[in-house]
Parts: sequence; structure tokens; C-alpha cells
Amino acid sequence: MKIWAKTKEFFEGKFLVVRRDGSAPHWPHFVLGARDPFASRALRAYAAAIKNSEAGYDDAYVESIFELADDFDRYRLQHGDGDPDASPHRTDNPAVILAMRGCASVIEVMPDGENKLK
Repeated sequence: MKIWAKTKEFFEGKFLVVRRDGSAPHWPHFVLGARDPFASRALRAYAAAIKNSEAGYDDAYVESIFELADDFDRYRLQHGDGDPDASPHRTDNPAVILAMRGCASVIEVMPDGENKLK
């Protein structure tokens, strides 16, 4: 299966990304989750690219990305691998889909109760 944002059926993407002020960014984005077996490698590659550039990012920012990659590895070891290219397996919340399509919406956010080991 393609990434959801590149399909006709799920063009909104898989995740709703919301800033702390409640606004959703309008630009393309990609969410990495700790259960994705390749997410920590992607984070390390991103941090290394910044570190090896002349962009002038704060060293603490770069190091914190490396630390987050370590957190991802620990989480995955404890909770197991996910299946990032799996087809949809949850029921869509219409209010969330509305927000993902750029419409104002009021949603209730609930913790997922932690996923079980796969």
C-alpha cells in the first residue's frame, strides 16, 4: 500500500498533525512513530544531515534528535515492531477527517490505551 497521503481514498494522510495553538499546518508532512522499525534510522539520518551541514542549527537541537532516536529504539524493543504499511484498521472519526481536509472542526482526543505487542 502507498503512504496514505498518496492515495485517492486517504489523501488526507494517516495522522492529523496539530500545533499547540490548535492550528494544523497546510504543508505536506510525514509522521514517524517509534514502532516503525526504520523510524530511528530516519531520525539519525536527519540529525546527521543537519550536523554535517552549514545550516547553523543549535547543537542541542541536533543532539536531542539523536536522543529521540534512542528513545524510539527503546520503545520498539519494549513494545514490538509496528506495521507502517498496513491498511486502515480503525474507524475514521468524521470530525477528525474534516479537520484533516482543512475545515474547522471540534474533536475529542483520547489516549490510545497503548498498543498490544504484535
